[in-house]
Amino acid sequence: MPEIDIAEQLPHRVRTVLHARGVDFDELAALVDVQAGETLLLAGSYASGEANETSDLDLLVITDDRAVSAPPKAANHPSIFGDSFDIDLGAIIVNLEYVTASRLADLNLIVRSARHPVGRHFHLPNLQALEMRLVQRVDTGIPLWGFDVAAQLRSDVDAEAVRASAAALNFVMAVSLLEDTRVLASPARELMFRAAGESLLLAAVNAHGPITYDIKHLAQRAGRLAALRGAPKVFAERDRVVFVDRLEPAEATSTLAELANDLDRSFALPSCPDLVPRMLKPFRAQWERARILY
Repeated sequence: MPEIDIAEQLPHRVRTVLHARGVDFDELAALVDVQAGETLLLAGSYASGEANETSDLDLLVITDDRAVSAPPKAANHPSIFGDSFDIDLGAIIVNLEYVTASRLADLNLIVRSARHPVGRHFHLPNLQALEMRLVQRVDTGIPLWGFDVAAQLRSDVDAEAVRASAAALNFVMAVSLLEDTRVLASPARELMFRAAGESLLLAAVNAHGPITYDIKHLAQRAGRLAALRGAPKVFAERDRVVFVDRLEPAEATSTLAELANDLDRSFALPSCPDLVPRMLKPFRAQWERARILY
């Protein structure tokens, strides 16, 4: 296994923060099992610049199809992609994720299907959070080892198609949940309002910003995107949307419906992948019958 000088490869801003937190970089490097022909990426909030004092340090290794060495005293949270170890170094929690290159290639095939229409319709890949996260980490992660491998893997992923899928899936979910509020009684109705608001924000952020697969950085990113020229109103109304379940039902319904229609129109903006309107086309007749979109 090659020796990796993690401290040398980390961005200065990250190295400075981790040093201040008391991280032992030699101890950190000893956790990682990476071989020649593989790559190690700094991922998560430390890579994106959104880390805070409670953030874990996320490392991603894209491996060949092989077994990896588990760090001592690590908790494993395996998924279909591979092992994901949490290690408590005292100064920080490290999440060390291993994904095989073949699993990433399988995901890339599914994502690429969005570019190839079937008849008059484009595929809408039903991507889940782990799948979106993997593409986002490969696309934006900072290489610490295996730089050429990282560059090749990055060129193979279609991050824009994943953004489009995430935007379309969350928009479909928001409209569906809004429709449910018409027939559900309290407290289920209020749960649907809140979920519809979160889905609407996720749709907007993915349409006009970075791949976002959960709510951790949702409000922060929505706030930054509010400054975009012609930005959808949902960004400026983000606080109202997050707490939409506290409004009277009629007001909550009208608020979300107005913002959904405004967001729908924003899908024509240059900041939005042009795949989004194509992915949504099969749903429009149903939405028009439900009189949610106009």
